[in-house]
Amino acid sequence: MKSFFSLCVILAVALSQVEGSCTGNCPDTEEVVWALGPNCQVFRNKCYFDKANCNRKPPLTITTKEECQIKCADICPAVYRPVYVIQNGKMRTFGNACEKNAHICSTGETFVE
Repeated sequence: MKSFFSLCVILAVALSQVEGSCTGNCPDTEEVVWALGPNCQVFRNKCYFDKANCNRKPPLTITTKEECQIKCADICPAVYRPVYVIQNGKMRTFGNACEKNAHICSTGETFVE
């Protein structure tokens, strides 16, 4: 009975740690993480990757820049829905989210939104 209780406590602690990585603030440090799912996704650092991947089914997998960039979008719709980001304290505008994501994917630059 004690071992069953201990196992339940360990499982509860482990689950609370997994859930803890899904929320909260990430540091602003730029240590780019390249990940593959159906397409290439670029994250500012491992914390942002962990948050995006927390409850994702199937999960994203970390990969190399070169392997990821093969799956970068190269054509975006000509729909103007501006997306604003902050880079080095200055606002930058992209025509839409696809253009922003394509730029991030091809350059590895990340932004604070």
